[in-house]
Amino acid sequence: MIKKIITIILLVIIFLSFSSILIDLDVDNYAKNYLFNNGLEETGSKNLITAIYLDYRLYDSLFEAGLLLVTVSGIIFISKRDDDVI
Repeated sequence: MIKKIITIILLVIIFLSFSSILIDLDVDNYAKNYLFNNGLEETGSKNLITAIYLDYRLYDSLFEAGLLLVTVSGIIFISKRDDDVI
């Protein structure tokens, strides 16, 4: 019971700390304004999320998917038992 109370208190402290940081954070809106104003003209997509994901970040997304594929293949290869290998 004491562990749960301590955990809840720590979670509340962490939540309040992050909340106070986010409230005081001054965010630069240059990228948001640029994408909002130029996204349709540069990509031709009516959906701004699609424009960002499939046009501005296409190579980044492809390499992330490739990295994920290599990682999963490595984990499967490592987790095989020696008995399964010919």
